[in-house]
Amino acid sequence: MRNPIRTLTFAAILFLGGCASGGGQATRSTSAELTRAEISAVSAATLYDAVVRLRPRWLETRGERSFAAVTEIVVFEGNTLLGGPEALRDLTPAVVERLRYVDGPRASATLPGLGTRHVQGAIVIEMRRE
Repeated sequence: MRNPIRTLTFAAILFLGGCASGGGQATRSTSAELTRAEISAVSAATLYDAVVRLRPRWLETRGERSFAAVTEIVVFEGNTLLGGPEALRDLTPAVVERLRYVDGPRASATLPGLGTRHVQGAIVIEMRRE
């Protein structure tokens, strides 16, 4: 004969484990991206404000690498260089589908127009398509 308490305990563990592992995976992003849902949830006036609230480390630099070159964060819309993080102040969250953070070596290797800049990272904006 089966032990009903044991059966109920096992069923509860399976149910709770399934709830904990499956919830929200489709809308949750990694630390290297921000989705439109995450951005709109913070009610920020500009993209800069949203990044400060949700991924402040994206805006941090480690400092200078040499006497002549400063390490910087750059902002791209697709493959177009917009400038530094201040460019995010000119954009509202409503126009964005997703933001991605690309580390310095990958940004230097894949994004155009960086030349000899010492880039620590790049924030790449993917605009909403209507």
